[in-house]
Amino acid sequence: MTNEYRLLLVCARKALTAQQLEEASSAIDAGIDWDLLGRHAEKHSLSPLLYWHLHRNFPLAVPAPQDQRLKWVFENNLRRNLLMSAAMLNILEALHAAGTRALAYKGPALATSLYGNISLREMSDLDILIDRASFPAAREVLAGLGYQPAVMHTRKQEQARLRSDCEFEFSSPDGKVWVDLHWRITATHLAQRFNFDELWHRRRILTLGRKPISTFSAEDTALVLAVHGGKHLWQRLSWLADFAESLSQNLDWQALRLRARDAHAERMLLVALALAEDVIQVQLPSEFASAIRDDHAVQTIAAGIARKLFEDKTDAEPDGSRWLALLQLADSRWDGMRSAARFALGSGPREWQAVRLPDSLFAFYPLLRIAGFLRDAPSLLFTGRGTSRAQGRMQKTKSALKT
Repeated sequence: MTNEYRLLLVCARKALTAQQLEEASSAIDAGIDWDLLGRHAEKHSLSPLLYWHLHRNFPLAVPAPQDQRLKWVFENNLRRNLLMSAAMLNILEALHAAGTRALAYKGPALATSLYGNISLREMSDLDILIDRASFPAAREVLAGLGYQPAVMHTRKQEQARLRSDCEFEFSSPDGKVWVDLHWRITATHLAQRFNFDELWHRRRILTLGRKPISTFSAEDTALVLAVHGGKHLWQRLSWLADFAESLSQNLDWQALRLRARDAHAERMLLVALALAEDVIQVQLPSEFASAIRDDHAVQTIAAGIARKLFEDKTDAEPDGSRWLALLQLADSRWDGMRSAARFALGSGPREWQAVRLPDSLFAFYPLLRIAGFLRDAPSLLFTGRGTSRAQGRMQKTKSALKT
């Protein structure tokens, strides 16, 4: 591992032990390309933690230009996080006034619960979980606050998305705050099952800006972070840093494993734990360490993800490759088959934006999705050219969501 990644990994946590300070000092003494380190930190959303620890423990080690750059990124992130926190409190207060139960997670809630400091975590949007039945009322609340849907849907498109997806994106009038309004943790083509009423019953109360907000329990937080990282194949070290921090929250480990089984997310949890142990050096209870050793698929998947974390490639994972990896993360063969069928036969904003069909022809969208997979299959399997096509479709979807 390069000295830059050695130093970044040491700083990817809330607090440093004496041994970790020694490791950081050793990496610095061995020679750091500070520009490269800054790029790694930005890629993995770890710039705030990197600056925090370097400024506190090695203030003279960083050359002035790079130190000013890290400081600027840190202060800019803090200003944005204060804006996001104020927006979160405003939205939660409005939802509460409307009688809608809402759980805040990721964003300011996670920064507060894991790091005790909203400046130490980057956040791109606000994530709020509600009961699916409350979606129409919650959407009206957001509209009353000036938030608009990122993409407009027809009636059948919206109904289909509520059935199969897990979130809608909204943006503030000035475009500075994005809100992901969730009614599930994952889309239905993934196998995980979470019950909102149970999550709400186990919720804990945090204080943000001297105001109480509801968020997940410690065990539910760890499990949700494991699932979130798993469904994205852990493309960022910051997600792993968050998960590792969640494991230090005085967990009931037996309850965590039972909830993972109930949610059909045990293998995703084991992969997350394997990565936390291998990359962040987290000490695991023997029960979980044994479960990881006994599952060859978990070890293989975790090893592949860990290797890619430290590659300099910026290309997105092709949809087909990502889908196959997610199938391996299913807890059972039946979960994998069900996931594959729903993924292949569903449709979403990608197809709806690519081809505009009236609601009377909505049933043809799954055929378009299947046709796209069949078209890309040979290049994905033999030439790799499907990567660019998948990335092109992905970029079109992202552009559509942000405009």
